[in-house]
Amino acid sequence: MRVSTTLRARAGLAAAAAVALTGLFAGAGTAEAAGSYISSDSGGANLRTCANTGCTSLGYLSNGTGVSMVCWVDSQWVYPPSSDYASNRWFKVNSYKGQGYVHSSLVANQTSVGHC
Repeated sequence: MRVSTTLRARAGLAAAAAVALTGLFAGAGTAEAAGSYISSDSGGANLRTCANTGCTSLGYLSNGTGVSMVCWVDSQWVYPPSSDYASNRWFKVNSYKGQGYVHSSLVANQTSVGHC
């Protein structure tokens, strides 16, 4: 009887730890209720080494991927297809793929940040 009680207690602790870790890492790759996230008609965005579509991609961030906005810079103008929105504003963001630049038209729920 004592062995089964101990095993149940350990299983309960393991489950609680798994839930806590899931909550901790959930914001690293998914949209958070109060945070910024990727939203694009094409399904995602490239995280770039600089604020220009000609710069190297550090990886692809799918729609819903949470990002932490760091600052903004005005650089290359982008004219998204099927949109009236054209801008030269890019955001430097942190994501689970690292830190890089994403065009402003691809970031939803934008937070206020300063110039880079």
